[in-house]
This record gives sequence, C-alpha cells and structure tokens, in this order.
Amino acid sequence: MNRILRSSLPIFMAALLILAITNCGADKEEVKVPESVPETEPAVADYLGEGVVLAGAIWEDDGFYSATIFPAKIITQASVAGKGEYEVMLLSGSPDVTKGSKHWTKNVILKSHPAKKDELKSGMVILYTGGDPCKEDWEELKVARWSTGVILNTDELHKDIVELKQCGGYRSIYKRHLSQLRISDDPVINAPKEE
Repeated sequence: MNRILRSSLPIFMAALLILAITNCGADKEEVKVPESVPETEPAVADYLGEGVVLAGAIWEDDGFYSATIFPAKIITQASVAGKGEYEVMLLSGSPDVTKGSKHWTKNVILKSHPAKKDELKSGMVILYTGGDPCKEDWEELKVARWSTGVILNTDELHKDIVELKQCGGYRSIYKRHLSQLRISDDPVINAPKEE
C-alpha cells in the first residue's frame, strides 16, 4: 500500500499544480472601482419641491419664534377678507396634527432654501429640524417638522455643525448638522428681542 501511495504522489501533485495554474477553468471576475463617489445632493435643487411652502400649524402664540412649522401646499392665498391668513394643507404630520389636514395661519414661509456654509453667521435666525445629525436623508427632510433658532456660534462649521438656541419655548441649545438647516428667504425672520 505504501508503494502505491509513493508512486501516485507525484501524479497527484502534478495534477494539483495544473489545477492551480489554470484555476480550474473558472473565469476571473474583474473588480471595478468607481471613478468617483456618488453625489449626495438631492435629485432636485431643493428637496421640498415645487410649490411647497413651510407653514406654522401649532404653537403659534409668538409667530415663527414658537411655531412648529410643516411642509404644506397653499389652498387659499392670504387676503384682506381672510384677515391676512393663508389656508394650507399639511404634507406631513405629528402627534399634534394630521398629514393632509387644513389650517389657517399667517405664519407661512413662502420661500426658503437649504443652508450653505458660507451663509451661516452668529446671530442669524435659522430653521432647524431634528433627527440623525449627520444623515442627509432627503426623503426624511421632505416631511420634516421645523423650528426657528438663533445661531450662537459657528466654531464647528468646518465639521458642518452649528450651535443654536431655540426661539421661543424652553430656549434650549442644540447642535445641528448643515443638512438639518434651512434659511427663510420670504419672509426674512429677524432675531427675537431678548426678554
């Protein structure tokens, strides 16, 4: 038996070597490396989309400073007959209001845009939302609830982070990622007078 093993060992080793060289006839699959990192920008210039405004629906006692602001569509424009209020339909909801519900409010932001680093300055009023501070989830941002805050400092702006103080309410201090910030263009919201 030993003799058979010794005489067949060179044949077995040669067969193994041939299989290793030819890789058992399998085709090698080439690994492709992407030339560039995919863009993380939303598909459109603004994730809110055409015709979407931001409207205060709850906690509006102090205007934009205390309102919880939702994405909405205008149903009825503000007029003298409507006492300067817009009728809006909310595009998202919360435990306090229902998606698709209609509300009358003066607190409507007709134009806003996602914040850019070079626009952010201490003391300016900014719209901010919560959630994962480093996740740029455009679908989530389309239905986000917004609040107003005043930027306290931009010391961490190199990391896309600002520190802000909530307007109205408890005046809490937060850190928010650039993706969680918007700037109101119409109307421009000025910082509230401190009490």
